[in-house]
Amino acid sequence: MLLAIDIGNTNTVLGIYKDDGLVLSRRLVSSHSKTVDEYWVTVKLLCEDAGLDPHDLRATIIGSVVPILTRNFSGMARKYLNLDPMIVSNELDLGLKLEVSKPETLGADRICNIVAARQKFNPPLVVVDFGTATTFEVLNEAGNYIGGAISPGLEAGLDELIKKAAQLHTVDMQFPERIIGDTTREQMQSGIFGGHVYMVKGMLDQIAKELGRQSVTTIVTGGLSQEFANIIDVIPEDNLTLQGLKILYARNS
Repeated sequence: MLLAIDIGNTNTVLGIYKDDGLVLSRRLVSSHSKTVDEYWVTVKLLCEDAGLDPHDLRATIIGSVVPILTRNFSGMARKYLNLDPMIVSNELDLGLKLEVSKPETLGADRICNIVAARQKFNPPLVVVDFGTATTFEVLNEAGNYIGGAISPGLEAGLDELIKKAAQLHTVDMQFPERIIGDTTREQMQSGIFGGHVYMVKGMLDQIAKELGRQSVTTIVTGGLSQEFANIIDVIPEDNLTLQGLKILYARNS
């Protein structure tokens, strides 16, 4: 079994692959205060809850944008599983080229997303990940990474708005029936969720234009990917980052 660990700024996703199939996927809060021992207890309990023996794990790979948590999970794997984890970076064999000026600055999650998308779909491609940030990754017709864009994430924008506006309160994340909202709640949904949708649509239109195409195949992943897929012409992919971790381990082990 392979333990794949996707460490983000807000959440950490643990995935276990057995015989090429994903048999466990759990999302945790990315806590800086947990120790190596506490993370082992978490992994052990999650495995047991799924009817898996954690000692059957034979390999682990970590994709992380939080260095301190990289150290903690690596320490956990070495101490309790006697495994030396593979760490995602641009120096691995990705199966594609990073045609950007500073490939070493590309986050591990973004590397995993483009690797998984490249294997599953024909380029050119755009990958949009709705997380703490909303990121856009662009693969050209040759299937190589040529750059992208980063914008504030939808939920991060909502949290910041509520924090700084005393009379505004949290709302459900759903696309409004009308852009011209009647109540404050509807207007917030329109401005925040609706605004993010049209930002994404505008970005995709401009990316296609710069690629010299009418449109480009777009894969979306992350917490709100299905909601966006209901509104705009994109392909939702659950666990895209975990898929990329598995592919990278297979290519580099």
